[in-house]
Amino acid sequence: MSPKILIADDDQEIQELLRFTFEAERYQVVSAEDGETAVRLAENERPDLIILDVNMPKLSGYEVLEKVRENGATCLIPVIMLTSLSKMKDRITGIKLGADEYLNKPFEPFEIVARVDGLLRRTRESLAANPLTGFPGNTSVESEIKRRLDANTPFAVIYTDIDNFKVFNDKYGFDRGDAVIRLVSVVMRGGVNEAGNKNDFLGHIGGDDFIIVTTPDKIDPLATHIIGNFNSIIPAQYDEEIRKKGYLWGLNRQGHEVQFPLMTLSMAAATVDPGKFRHYSQVVEKAKQLLEKAKMVRESSIVKE
Repeated sequence: MSPKILIADDDQEIQELLRFTFEAERYQVVSAEDGETAVRLAENERPDLIILDVNMPKLSGYEVLEKVRENGATCLIPVIMLTSLSKMKDRITGIKLGADEYLNKPFEPFEIVARVDGLLRRTRESLAANPLTGFPGNTSVESEIKRRLDANTPFAVIYTDIDNFKVFNDKYGFDRGDAVIRLVSVVMRGGVNEAGNKNDFLGHIGGDDFIIVTTPDKIDPLATHIIGNFNSIIPAQYDEEIRKKGYLWGLNRQGHEVQFPLMTLSMAAATVDPGKFRHYSQVVEKAKQLLEKAKMVRESSIVKE
């Protein structure tokens, strides 16, 4: 099936030009003339890519982008911001909110088609790693840690796990559970982008487990950023009644119905000095041991070696 593009622009001529251009290239096209419609179509239509004008009625392009990135169902959709603004601060605003690319008006149709083709190709390549989050999987995680060990320089592995995720998944279903995983992936990526190093590695082992490979000095900034944002978004994933109570009922491993707190995030950081570990498995095992200690804390936390 042809890729679907959502075009959100209140300029009718721009909409028609883009529709004609992309339909000629065999894309499916849906359109929105204001920000509120764009948000609704993004969730209902699940386009493969969004072309988003900055200046629109009801909600600006920045506000639409923020809502798209906050929604677990839409947060991984690539977005190209389209604007007549040329100031650097406007471009930076879009990038900080999660825009993948920025294109100024006026534009050449062949240029925007090339941008879309390239961005969709990169997105497909990324999703080949993990279909839910697009992050590198187990094989890439192992290769990265082995590469760092061979480099013989200090590094750190942060193992992250969502506490009480299973009972949420059991109550609300896999779609809502997957949406939480995607939201957490955005939080993790944002943490690495804002508080980490340019060459930090972020992987998704599977389920609700993530790994960051970074330098020891970035452990605390990363944990602070990620835990803070995680705690701010998670309560909204529950129904209001459960959110107010602060717990929900579910079955424990023995099959007994008990109260479970709302989801928290456990992080464990293993620092790897030269010569301390010889194999990838030893590094991961150490991180898992620390994670068990972090999971004994009833709030989001990090345990360091």
